[in-house]
Amino acid sequence: MLGVLTYETELARVLEAVGPRIGILGDEPTTEDETVGSTDAHLPAPVLPPPVRVTSKTLFSHPETHPIVLDLALLAKYPGAEWLEWEPESLQYHVAKDLGPLSDLNFSKIMAMKALHMVDSFWEQWEVFTWVTMPLNGIFPDFQVMQVPHVAQAMVAAFVANRVREDVPWSDEVRHFLGVVHQNDGIFLAQPPVEDAIIDTKGVAIDLASVSARWPGIRVSGQGPTGASAEDEQLRRMLTVREVLAESILRLRSQLPLVSHA
Repeated sequence: MLGVLTYETELARVLEAVGPRIGILGDEPTTEDETVGSTDAHLPAPVLPPPVRVTSKTLFSHPETHPIVLDLALLAKYPGAEWLEWEPESLQYHVAKDLGPLSDLNFSKIMAMKALHMVDSFWEQWEVFTWVTMPLNGIFPDFQVMQVPHVAQAMVAAFVANRVREDVPWSDEVRHFLGVVHQNDGIFLAQPPVEDAIIDTKGVAIDLASVSARWPGIRVSGQGPTGASAEDEQLRRMLTVREVLAESILRLRSQLPLVSHA
């Protein structure tokens, strides 16, 4: 099995190589959005579903295929998780031969899933967290310009990671990074699966105790408050990112039956 440093270098090399060959899907942070403390673009724009749904024949080429579905399809096709030991070039060859056309975008998702299986770095190093989070949200990582994921994207990535492994705790480094992600989006209460984020709330003019008390009812009802207070806005932001995660989970569930036909 590849060593941690060797694998991280290989992950970066492969993702950087495939990135420029296909357009970005999703809400890629702009240079302006990356400034810590900016809250103007605090939420990712919803991605409309493509006109053609994912099918067993397009599982490895469709841009909306869920990364967990790709992972499960590979584990089902190659018993013993042998694909995790293959070099990237061998993986591309076998998937294209055995399972159909493989897009660059879905190859980057597979490499991100491979990283979750093989090393702990997603939970330990903020750079690797970012590299892996982007493909898990249908976005190529940018190795030239620092990307800061949105809270919703971090939640989706953490949800996916938890389906692979639950034995690795978040490092303080990543917990603080997740805190910066929340601050960048103007969200000051963290939700599962990133509830361990360390958020600096000093000087925040929001009654967070009130927000925390109101949140369970808002979450269950799915209806955001209509008021204009800072607390109302906080709750709306929290609900919006929760809805993005829910959409990802719904997409996963709708695609799971395709695994048996891959």
